[in-house]
Amino acid sequence: MEMTSEQHRIAFSKRLSHELKRVGQPLSSPTQIARVFNQQFSGQAVTAQTVRKWLLAEAMPTQPKLLALAAWLGVSAQWLRYGSGIKMEVAAPHPTQQTGLLVLGKEYAGLAHYAGIIPLLDKLARLSPRDIHLVEGLVQLMCAEQGEK
Repeated sequence: MEMTSEQHRIAFSKRLSHELKRVGQPLSSPTQIARVFNQQFSGQAVTAQTVRKWLLAEAMPTQPKLLALAAWLGVSAQWLRYGSGIKMEVAAPHPTQQTGLLVLGKEYAGLAHYAGIIPLLDKLARLSPRDIHLVEGLVQLMCAEQGEK
């Protein structure tokens, strides 16, 4: 059964509220949420009224704001918007902390033979959560063009 736009907004609002609570943001203060969000987002600032509308399922964020929200909350933009795909919580290391270690699961064991894959993965691992989401979106678009998931 196809979801209506209202059902999409309600589901998004629930996911957003849950994630905001998880990161310690007071749902009773859209002003505080807007202030913290605007500190992290380089685009046009959001108002407390806009945040209130997101929380009350009256509106959806634009794509740039959705990407910024997802990066801020450490979840994938697809999961935040649609509730599908990998939630992908990312624990970002402290800026001064560098582990120098990249661990891949056994499902990726066959990738290492491709020339340059490890240096590429190392560079990707150093990107900000926002930039990782941008790269993820590009890769998804390229895979979609090739008929892959």
